[in-house]
Amino acid sequence: MGVGAGQRQELADSIRQKHRKDTQRQRMVLSIFVTIGVLMSAASLIWIQLRANPSDATVASPQNATEDYGFAITPDLVSDSVNADANPTEIKIYEDFLCPTCSVFHEESGDFLNEQLAAGNISLTYHPIAFLVNASTDEYSQRASNAAVCVADQAGVLAYASMHSLLMENQPAQGGEGLSDQELITFAEQAGAGDISECVANRTFGPWLEEALKEAKRVDVSATPTIRIDGVNVVKTIDGKESIPGPAELEYVLKENQ
Repeated sequence: MGVGAGQRQELADSIRQKHRKDTQRQRMVLSIFVTIGVLMSAASLIWIQLRANPSDATVASPQNATEDYGFAITPDLVSDSVNADANPTEIKIYEDFLCPTCSVFHEESGDFLNEQLAAGNISLTYHPIAFLVNASTDEYSQRASNAAVCVADQAGVLAYASMHSLLMENQPAQGGEGLSDQELITFAEQAGAGDISECVANRTFGPWLEEALKEAKRVDVSATPTIRIDGVNVVKTIDGKESIPGPAELEYVLKENQ
């Protein structure tokens, strides 16, 4: 039986409607895929940026610090009679306040270094690094270093030197608890700083100390103390074994550098 004109028109209209719906469905699917692709591209870009910049948090830097994470004491800070034309030899000390040999070095060579500093023969830069992070039960290495940096930030490098001496001379044993936060705050006051309780409680300079440790490793500091005179490590050698230098070794190297 043949198909009339009216039926042919209805069939044509039905085919056009179906084609229109299929086309709309395809466009919708394509739009969804394009949207997903854009979102994935954006997510990838964000991930790459986060890898390149893992943290936008600003690291608090203490006042009075050097660019290489130290605290420099120059002869003019400790003596009014220093020759203006003097060219002091640079000594850098990388140390941890929980390091026993650092305390021994301070005890044996501290007076000699202070004499050389006052005479204008040397400049002395202390580099605090929280190296012994697992050598106490209460993160003393990090807490002590932070407290010392709090002192430098608030009261300057000479106060830092005083705090340094107090911490070395009252160093706790490894493996247990260190000095309490309150004891650190009390020592800071004795060193010439004001109240650093907030700085201690917040560990304000913890991130800065992490950067200091990275920098120390970058310049090949692998142990504490590391003593460098004009960029060269100084050690004592006996029977082929190296140990920390004493005043005799320091004096010898200083004379060689004159």
